[in-house]
Amino acid sequence: MAKGQVLGLIAAAGGVALGWAAPVMAKAAPHPVPKILRDCADGCPAMAVIPAGAFLMGADAGEDGRPEGPVRKVTIRPFAMATLEVTNAQYARFIAETGHVTGTNCRSFVRATGKVEEVPGADFRHPGTGAGEGAANIPVVCVSWRDATAYVAWLAKKTGKPYRLPSEAEWEYAARAGTQGDFPWAGGGAAACTYANVLDADGMADGALAVFGGTGGLAAAVACHDGFAGAAPVGSYPANAFGLHDMVGNVWEWTQDCYYAPYRPETPTDGRPMPAPAAGCDRRAVRGGSWISAQFRNRVSWRGRDPEDQTTWIFGFRVARDVTPAEARSARR
Repeated sequence: MAKGQVLGLIAAAGGVALGWAAPVMAKAAPHPVPKILRDCADGCPAMAVIPAGAFLMGADAGEDGRPEGPVRKVTIRPFAMATLEVTNAQYARFIAETGHVTGTNCRSFVRATGKVEEVPGADFRHPGTGAGEGAANIPVVCVSWRDATAYVAWLAKKTGKPYRLPSEAEWEYAARAGTQGDFPWAGGGAAACTYANVLDADGMADGALAVFGGTGGLAAAVACHDGFAGAAPVGSYPANAFGLHDMVGNVWEWTQDCYYAPYRPETPTDGRPMPAPAAGCDRRAVRGGSWISAQFRNRVSWRGRDPEDQTTWIFGFRVARDVTPAEARSARR
């Protein structure tokens, strides 16, 4: 799909500048065309069957208080993941069919103050600067982890299929798609504009970014053009080897896991999520970076952490589901 025209002006710079440069990484091993499942005709997502495998999860890296390790071997069973992030159109159908009351007062960039703050009445229909203002094919944002889990519960009931959010391990395995570097393509972060919607020269053209991001935001940008100053329509960039678009950049994606860092010894190594304690989960893990995230935070091992009820103009999600043995066998070997 062509990248198209810029849809909105960038509002803020995520992350911090760490003087880091991504190493050049090897190309992923070739994979056959993925098996695509679609469980209904009226708004159900296209689901790529992700093959079983093992990988090294995490990295010996991170920011202060946000370690990405320790690195550990994780084995993944076959599952399915949406090829695209959930869109405004798909989420609006869910709202229309269920009457779900979605979050308001979304945290968004306010140009007048140059800050990110709660905006009265802001929701997925009017999320804030650069977020697409409810356009049908833009990834939905201003949805909390609780909103996302309500969506997958509705989709499971609608289709009779076991939809859910992906675990952190499933997300990272799917994003890597057979690679084992910081970015799932050759050339590292410097090549990001070919493959993802990230903080780039297009976004930096908006002077408001310098007001919000300061020198840290400026240094964090990639010196290339990805074609969008704000959120991009889903699928605007090439799919990875597993058939998934936008795993890096565009919007952050909620996962099922309760966030702990560093990874605890009891963290599952079979692809299951880290369960929440009986007293409840303080924060849930988010992955993938966004169109305003610093290059370091767009790496596939980087881990965000946010409260279940938080809504922001750069947080969305994609769905996963279990597959039957027959569906797994029908996928590539």
